[in-house]
Amino acid sequence: MTKKYLLSSLAALALGLVISCDNTTEDPPNQNNNSSNTTITGPRILSKVSSGTKDVEEYITTGGALSTVYVRDAGSTNATASTVTYTGSSISQIKIQDNANPHATDNLYALTYTSGKLSSFTMDQTIMGSANHSDFTVYYDAGGSLYRIVEKKKVGGSASYSFYNEMKFTYSAGNIVKLDYTRMMMSGGTPTASTASTTVYYYENYDAKVNPYTTLPKEYFMVASTLTQINGYMLSANNVGKITVQSPSGPQMSYPKGYVYDSQNYPVSDVNQTIKYLYKPL
Repeated sequence: MTKKYLLSSLAALALGLVISCDNTTEDPPNQNNNSSNTTITGPRILSKVSSGTKDVEEYITTGGALSTVYVRDAGSTNATASTVTYTGSSISQIKIQDNANPHATDNLYALTYTSGKLSSFTMDQTIMGSANHSDFTVYYDAGGSLYRIVEKKKVGGSASYSFYNEMKFTYSAGNIVKLDYTRMMMSGGTPTASTASTTVYYYENYDAKVNPYTTLPKEYFMVASTLTQINGYMLSANNVGKITVQSPSGPQMSYPKGYVYDSQNYPVSDVNQTIKYLYKPL
């Protein structure tokens, strides 16, 4: 339930499930969608991702600093809003809340850094009047790449941890090629291996172009990925060409992705021009 609105909003975009009915090219590549119909040739930041006539993702920034993120379901009125707060130049808090009544997603994250890198964060969550708390620890490998995000969760106001969730990232050439998401129960503060269940996400066929999500703070996507693990590729340097999901039971499911690029190597749409990427100049 807590994942419903973020996942439903992003799944069609992430997996390329929407069939295009629009083959026009009327939107100029890299158009500054705020005003002047001029093409962006220099630094930019992702502003919107649209599906048809709807902005399914919107990133509000001022001076390059992300302040608000809206994620909207392509086929309904479901949406989430993320409010980003800073201490100095670092994100210190993220509030993610959906527009349902009562809320299915109502999470407040507090971020902590060590030597300038996100090292841990907490989540306080309110669902149907129940107060839950999670402690996340972020691990990096010897080369400084993201390696694991581990969550230990307390539910219903309990002082003891009940759930253990782990995301393990495998990188190649700056891109995440595999994400293992393991969930299990905890007893006496210790994960219970016999209850473990793992979903594996494979990210393949990367291009050599610029991933538009790298223009935004990676800390936001590290936090958001704990809600929608399938979108782990947003932390990669380049654009994924195929996503394969292996659930704990059932066959693998694969989803191809492709892009149209501008002369600066930024995606401006998917190959069917269903999904379009709009930028702001910096």
